[in-house]
Amino acid sequence: METFGELLTAHMARAGIGDSELARRIPVSRPTLIRWREGVTARPRYREDVSRCAEILRLTPGETDAFLSAAGFAPNSENFVRESESVDGEISVTGSESVDGGISVKESESVDGEDSSVKASGLDSGAVSAASESSDVEKISERAADSPSRRRVGFWAAVLAGAAALAAVLAVVAALSWTSWTRDSAVYPAALEGETLIVVAPFVNYTAGGQGFNVTGRLMAALDGELAAAGLADARTVEWPREIESDDEARAAAERSRAALLIWGEYDSGRALARFESAAGAAQARGGQVVDIASSPSELPAVINVGLTEETRRTALAALGGLYLERGEYDRAKSALARALTPKPSDAAALANLRFLLGRAYQGGELADHDEAIWLFTQALEVEPRSVETLNARAVSYLDRGRDGDAERAVSDLARAAAIAPERAGTLVNLGVAYARRGAAGDAEAALEALTEALELDPDSAAAMVNRAVAYLERGEAGDVRRAMDDLERAISLDGGMAAAYLNRGAALIARGGDGDADQAMADFSRAMALDPDSAAAAFSRALLRSENGDVAGSLSDLRLARTLDPRSAEIAVTLCWQLSAARMADEALSHCADAAADGKARDAMGLANALLGRRTRAAEHFEAFLEWAASEGDACRAAHEDSRRRWVEALRAGEDPFDDDTLRALRVRPAKPGGAPC
Repeated sequence: METFGELLTAHMARAGIGDSELARRIPVSRPTLIRWREGVTARPRYREDVSRCAEILRLTPGETDAFLSAAGFAPNSENFVRESESVDGEISVTGSESVDGGISVKESESVDGEDSSVKASGLDSGAVSAASESSDVEKISERAADSPSRRRVGFWAAVLAGAAALAAVLAVVAALSWTSWTRDSAVYPAALEGETLIVVAPFVNYTAGGQGFNVTGRLMAALDGELAAAGLADARTVEWPREIESDDEARAAAERSRAALLIWGEYDSGRALARFESAAGAAQARGGQVVDIASSPSELPAVINVGLTEETRRTALAALGGLYLERGEYDRAKSALARALTPKPSDAAALANLRFLLGRAYQGGELADHDEAIWLFTQALEVEPRSVETLNARAVSYLDRGRDGDAERAVSDLARAAAIAPERAGTLVNLGVAYARRGAAGDAEAALEALTEALELDPDSAAAMVNRAVAYLERGEAGDVRRAMDDLERAISLDGGMAAAYLNRGAALIARGGDGDADQAMADFSRAMALDPDSAAAAFSRALLRSENGDVAGSLSDLRLARTLDPRSAEIAVTLCWQLSAARMADEALSHCADAAADGKARDAMGLANALLGRRTRAAEHFEAFLEWAASEGDACRAAHEDSRRRWVEALRAGEDPFDDDTLRALRVRPAKPGGAPC
């Protein structure tokens, strides 16, 4: 006879429920459940736990009685007799059937080992099964049929049999009525405060003949395993009470449940598709992306119904990677998505999707690797060359990497994306930024045109307003500061929590230069830092304004913070090097200059630091190298610096020190003027 642990393991496998899910819903600890299953603990302590377990696993009444008996508790049915208790030809009833007056009633049959009974949506017990009368009538043994007692009660037995049949019919009606009522009273899960909720909706079943596969159960079990392995104690998976058939339904369900991630989809005899949505509605990172669970018709039962195969595991890992992306946990996202790619899926679209997600993971965090992200996006585009999301993502990586030619590459990608989907305002916003970053002849006008078109498509786009304001400030023509202020004021009225709006309004106020504008700009920079403590740009901008106001110590504090927040920025490193030198802290300055040695401006700062350290020949060489770089940047850049640097070089070559206190005070860093620096 099977032990309680053996029965529990078999029923869990049939229902497709994992240790974590079952333990949480009973509720008991996961280690306790594992000890039951492995026989370390022979029998549970409480009958209620066993009954609850039977409900969740959707056991039939007979199976429940056998389950309770194996756990050492009295069965629900008084007629239940364990197989081991059948003696001397007495009638023996197994736990899988019940006999009442000679009529045998079985729960609805399962397909390929999976329970296909009708589920009552929203009930933690998992299911209410509609009983159906069996076509087979249990045969009573001849000894029992011929006995005198049998003949004396024949009439009453017939009456009781009829009553039992009527009771069975009434039970079916009651079960169907209860199922209908619960559908109308479904309980919809929602995330608790501070909780990460993953919602899995029942997949829409398009199989012929109503054949069912426990896609949802398999995905939830896989996710539970990955969440447990990652140690995410604040995350849980739940089942949505209804099928979801459209993007609109998915968005509504995600918002209603406040889900960090919602998984929904469909399947038939040939394939299963999983789709993702989040409560943030931002699933632009994954918008339209589809993960293929089964790659051929013959694989579906094996993939979904028999075991946790690579494809199901891969889907769970992809979903988990998407969740980490939403949370900004880029290293964890990389780990989950890299595991999903090992081994690589055979389906090209699934492979492209995983590479897209992994590329997004490499874009974020302190250890962002834009080279890797660009390679992954390029690989994805070879499969899906018209993916607007991937073209946008690669363009953003080009802009963030910032190498020679990257702005040109970004413009190319975004122009292509805009041609594919001209109605996408977000693409036009990115295109405007790329034009402004490239800075070629006519790009200022092209940037403003793209951003204005984005606002025509989406008049309430705060991002488009902020970026158009930046483009106005970069162009620096008459009236552009006023136009920039108008856009920024409107953006702040639409989204008062947007740090970039305050950051750029501060820049516009400095450019305007009216009474009180500097004080208001300082307040705006501080507000941007409060809204986004990781904003190196906000700390950098406030540092420049503090320097302008004579607060050198405060300026250096903000520059050091900006350097910590963005250690890869050559501009921040060079500026900090220059400001430290101007404050006669040249020893510290040189380490920051060395980190940005590849930047042409770094030679200028290294010249100043070496001059203050008395290394006049080396300083002169650095200034001369800087002038060569400035000439390569254009006439405006060369003209802005040539006279002063030539004087310094001449003085240094003559053994003189051209840097007195007044000169150093004049060399302190300051905010850029409208139109930007010449180089």
